[in-house]
Amino acid sequence: PLRTPPAAASSAATAPAAPSKPRSSARVLVLGGTGRVGGSTATALSKLRPDLNILIGGRNREKGESLASELGEQSEFVKIDTGNAAMLEKALEDVDLVVHTAGPFQREAECTVLQAAISTKTAYIDVCDDMDYSWRAKAFHEEAKAQGVPAITTAGIYPGVSNVMAAELVNAARSEDGEPERLRFFYYTAGSGGAGPTILATSFLLLGEDVIAYNKGEEIKLKPYSGVLNIDFGKGVRKRDVYLL
Repeated sequence: PLRTPPAAASSAATAPAAPSKPRSSARVLVLGGTGRVGGSTATALSKLRPDLNILIGGRNREKGESLASELGEQSEFVKIDTGNAAMLEKALEDVDLVVHTAGPFQREAECTVLQAAISTKTAYIDVCDDMDYSWRAKAFHEEAKAQGVPAITTAGIYPGVSNVMAAELVNAARSEDGEPERLRFFYYTAGSGGAGPTILATSFLLLGEDVIAYNKGEEIKLKPYSGVLNIDFGKGVRKRDVYLL
């Protein structure tokens, strides 16, 4: 069957959530919690829901325990290798939700974390930013549904939230004269200061892959780091060159 553009935060299951595991407060495991995205996610969750028990999952004990200490007594570090299925399943046995931020997702052949979540009936969400990985994840839809496991993939800023933004823009621009014919997104990141190794690795991996775009609903592939445009981002950022990625 022909592919369709992946929807933002595509749901891998629409069945009701599995019965929650009994305890006084929900436990959330943030995989990749010692990284930039995972650490920010854990911090945001802690501020949003101070009652949550937040587990910082990763390989760097020093960074993980430091973050857990900052978040308070409701948080702790758990050493986890996402490539180890047995270790993952054991870690998920006493968890209500796993947030998978341990990228890069590019060129990952297996959806190990999602499979472990389904096996242990643990709710799942990831920030995948890779089309191939997202389609592999969606292949587990029926299995997740059968197990009653809510699972959401591609829930990051792009191509997740950006797809929601695109849909909102199209709806807003619709008129009696017809549908919008072109939609483009331009991003500018103010330097690489503070970016973790995973973000940098993802950028280099994307430079080695074709850019997927859509022309009148048809998927097309374009050369990465091409199509340079000079875009005015307004006061502060001003005009910057942007490339396809």
